[in-house]
Amino acid sequence: SGIITAVPLIIYANGAKLLRLSTIAMLQYIAPTFIFLTAVFIFDEPMGWERKVAFPLIWMGLVIYSISLFRKSK
Repeated sequence: SGIITAVPLIIYANGAKLLRLSTIAMLQYIAPTFIFLTAVFIFDEPMGWERKVAFPLIWMGLVIYSISLFRKSK
């Protein structure tokens, strides 16, 4: 299982060198969302009320944080 883990990480690290840090940061936000949506809609993972409340709250926090960073950069 070590090689299965190592190869994607090496590819990611090499690809990350070619991208701006802001792009990598957005990918870090988006990747867990796609994993969550895949689990819920493709693998029929049960989604209790806790997740229905927590998921939008997390994204609202990320939006607020991103807006504040954007305003500081101007």
